[in-house]
Amino acid sequence: MIEYYAVVVLYNKKIQDSITISHLMKLREEYLHIIVLDNSTDAFVTENKMYFSEDLLTYYNMGGNVGLSKAYNYALSKLKNKPENDIVIWFDDDTPVKKEYFSCLKKNAEDKMYDVFVPVIYGQNGVIYSPNEIGWLKGKYISSPEQKIPQNKFNAINSCLAVRLKAYKDYVYDEGLFMDCVDTKLFDDFRKKELKFFVLPVKIYQNFFQRSDNKDIQKYWIRFQIRIKDTLYYSSINGIKEKVGGYIRIIGWSIIYGLKLRSFKFSLLCILQMMKTRRKK
Repeated sequence: MIEYYAVVVLYNKKIQDSITISHLMKLREEYLHIIVLDNSTDAFVTENKMYFSEDLLTYYNMGGNVGLSKAYNYALSKLKNKPENDIVIWFDDDTPVKKEYFSCLKKNAEDKMYDVFVPVIYGQNGVIYSPNEIGWLKGKYISSPEQKIPQNKFNAINSCLAVRLKAYKDYVYDEGLFMDCVDTKLFDDFRKKELKFFVLPVKIYQNFFQRSDNKDIQKYWIRFQIRIKDTLYYSSINGIKEKVGGYIRIIGWSIIYGLKLRSFKFSLLCILQMMKTRRKK
């Protein structure tokens, strides 16, 4: 029987306030084990240590915000001796996952031909963000869940991604990536390994910060400093063409979000941050 390990990365949030964890604990899904990796940096850690129920989930304090790649590698280290056909599922802390997702996953996971299972992720604007087709400057979004994506161009985001443990044999996430491009790099590597991808016929609705109406410049600035650094790192390990693409993407984001926030200063700060990060390399 296949066992499933739902890994939730928590950041500065109480366990009981996590939409994902609340849904998972209520479901009490058979053969499902919940693992919480707490990347919190403040008093939430102390409270979370006291709150968690050992019979419902396994809790690990990461000792601060170590980023996604290090957290994922830690989870994989805890699962390294599990059967290769068991499945790890990666979750954000704010996804309203339902029983339909697990029913669909369990049904299709019986087919050992596939190693990676991806649900259809919709943003709050109705756009399907995952899966998508890999592209140079940006991914190509599909217009309907039925639209086929060639296996050699298949790409997806990490949210609700389910992967057989055998796909991670001798694999580690690149810890040079803190938050962004982690899933992009993963799928680059999975395509090279010629793993088989399966699109689960189930819809997940998610709210993305950058697609929201939020116009808090400070929050965007904090977020984009990480995004710029990760984008430059990712592009630097993929050749000259991708390196140029990284610069173009950052400049494009700077302009687009500067217009959204009605702040020329924001656009300028992003471009200056790009140049500053580039000089550090």
